[in-house]
Amino acid sequence: MINGLRAQPGKPTGIVGRIVGYIMDIYNQEDNHWTVSLLDISETSKVLEIGFGTGLAIADAANKMKYGCIYGIELSETMQKVAQKRNRNAIKSGRVKLQMGDVMSLPFEDNYFDIVYSINCIYFWEPPTQGLTEIHRVLKPEGTVAITARNKNDEVYLRWKPNTVRDLLLSSGFINVKILEGLNPKHPIYCAIGNKP
Repeated sequence: MINGLRAQPGKPTGIVGRIVGYIMDIYNQEDNHWTVSLLDISETSKVLEIGFGTGLAIADAANKMKYGCIYGIELSETMQKVAQKRNRNAIKSGRVKLQMGDVMSLPFEDNYFDIVYSINCIYFWEPPTQGLTEIHRVLKPEGTVAITARNKNDEVYLRWKPNTVRDLLLSSGFINVKILEGLNPKHPIYCAIGNKP
C-alpha cells in the first residue's frame, strides 16, 4: 500500500491517482505559474510540456498563444483525462494537443519545438541524460529548455540540486544554462534554463 502511494506522483493511476493529482495541483500551482511566466511564449510558438499532470501549466501556456500550439506528453492515462477536461476548449481550437508518451523516447520529429519545459518531473527520469538528449533532439536550434525542480534538502530532492541539473543540461549539449531561483523562500524552487545551439 505504502509503495503504491509512493509510486503515484510519477504515474498517478485510478481514483487514488486523481486525488494525488489534485493535491499536486495545489502544491505545484506556484511552480506551474512561475515556470510558464519565465518562458518567451509568443502567439505562434510551438511548445512541449513533459509530464503535464492535470494540465494546469498547459492551460497557462495556451492562454499566451493564438496561432501556436502547446503539446503535452504524460505517462498517466488518469492525468491525461483530467488535463483533457481542463483544456477541452483549447483542444477543440487546436491550440493544445495532449497524448501519452515518455521523455525517454519522444514521439516527435527532430527540431520541432521552440520551447520544451518540464515541472517537477526530472526526479522520475532514469537516466536523466537520456530524457535531456531527447529534449535536445526535438528542440529547434536556439530553442529553449526549462527544467523546474524543488530546491529542498528532503531525500527525494537531494540528487537534483541546481548545480547538478545545470551540469546535466550542459553535458547534454545545451548552452547558456542559467539557474533562476523561485520568488517565495517558503517554497524553494528553481528553474534551469538553457538553449540548443
